[in-house]
Amino acid sequence: VPGALIDEVALVGPKARVKERLSRWINSPVTTMNITVFDIESLRTVVELVQE
Repeated sequence: VPGALIDEVALVGPKARVKERLSRWINSPVTTMNITVFDIESLRTVVELVQE
C-alpha cells in the first residue's frame, strides 16, 4: 500500500501530526468517522484532539 494513500485516508503518526490532519477532516463535509485504536491512551488522545 503506497504511503500517500495511507496518508490520505488514515490519521497516523505523532500527536501533532494527527492534530493537523484531523483539522482537515473536521472542516470537511464528512459527518461520520470510523476510529480504531488499540489502547485506552490512544482513545484519550483522539478524544482530546477532537474536543480542542
